[in-house]
Amino acid sequence: MTEVADLVDAIVDQDFATAAPMFKDILGTRMNDALDQEKINVADQMFNGAEAELDDDDPDVEDIEAAIDELEDDEDQYEMEFEEDDEQ
Repeated sequence: MTEVADLVDAIVDQDFATAAPMFKDILGTRMNDALDQEKINVADQMFNGAEAELDDDDPDVEDIEAAIDELEDDEDQYEMEFEEDDEQ
């Protein structure tokens, strides 16, 4: 949980150059964990006959891809802002 605390500290300090990659890393880790769990669920359904669990709150692939694209756009924007600040 210290990763999240470090992320919050970086955001509070307005150190977005540090916060953006930290956020991306945390998000990637959680997405990989969720993907691994889903693989287990699918394997359980295929080989053990388990029932599929449907959750209306789960985001679809398009929502996830849009969130990743937005995060990358924000990261590029912050990098450009810091480059402009460094030039001044």
